Amino acid sequence: MRNIIKILAIGLLATACGSKSIDISGTYKDIEIQRFEQDLFAIPADSVWQYVPQMEQKYGRFFDLYNQRVINIGGTNQLNYDRKLASFLTDPDIRGSYREVSRIFGTGEPAFSRDLSEAWARMAVLFPDIELPKIYTHLSGFNQNIVADSGVISISLDKYLGVNHKYYQMLRTPVYQQRNMHPQKVATDAVMALCLTEFEYAPKDDNLISQMLYYGKIHVLLDALLPNAPDTLKWGYTRQQLDWCHRNEQQMWLSMVEKDALFSTSMKEINRMVAPAPFTASFSQKSPGGVGQWIGYQIIKSYLKHNSQVTIQQLMRENDYQMVLNASRYRP
Repeated sequence: MRNIIKILAIGLLATACGSKSIDISGTYKDIEIQRFEQDLFAIPADSVWQYVPQMEQKYGRFFDLYNQRVINIGGTNQLNYDRKLASFLTDPDIRGSYREVSRIFGTGEPAFSRDLSEAWARMAVLFPDIELPKIYTHLSGFNQNIVADSGVISISLDKYLGVNHKYYQMLRTPVYQQRNMHPQKVATDAVMALCLTEFEYAPKDDNLISQMLYYGKIHVLLDALLPNAPDTLKWGYTRQQLDWCHRNEQQMWLSMVEKDALFSTSMKEINRMVAPAPFTASFSQKSPGGVGQWIGYQIIKSYLKHNSQVTIQQLMRENDYQMVLNASRYRP
């Protein structure tokens, strides 16, 4: 790539596999989302060194990660660190984005905390051996959407200010990216980060179909953790793009088979099919980007349909994607 207290009773919720349900009445706890950006911007620019020790104590390794890999000003042991952090904190556009974040997300518990609390509770039921990460929020200077590290998932709130926001216009952010830069997208992106962090790509054979099926099973888990989220949010596609995928599913699959592309190890070919983009270059400009992930998801659903004994736990730990493809009996 990648604080739970009050217990509530929640009803039964369906998983992606359809035949079982997840009872989170015993695992639901309100997540405490730590607002790192509020602590950071409370630091007076002329007194950075006085506040560094308490930031290091409260946020541990994440504070160093933030300095070195998110805003790229180096570690606290480097010369002129205080000046670099002060420059970041007083930059007019950064200050302006902080005001926008406070306006849109408030200063207390953000609206998306309930969705994340429920998703974390479902993950605790499905995979009780996983130590779930803490959740922070931060400003990235319009860099990464989500930062995932050992034990932490942090959300760059300045990347979710809303479609056509003035800062995105100023930065000339591509329209296809802006479509997913709004507050309602936070929960699905954070849960996707959780899935990707806990179940890393470790294929038996690394090729296009393996990557497609890996992302397919990640999306199945995303369904299980956020069963009430609309498909448009989970996929980041418009309704028209999803409709296009359903209408052209068979044609896309046959095209890939005929071109002998499924077992390609070319990173160019793989990225063309699974990476975010305005559209998938192998198909129509009406297609969404990364449509290979969506096809992989359809194959995984077919695999689960024809192998009903397979649990979601077994699915997520299965890395023999050739076996999964053969057992899926996928026929769009």
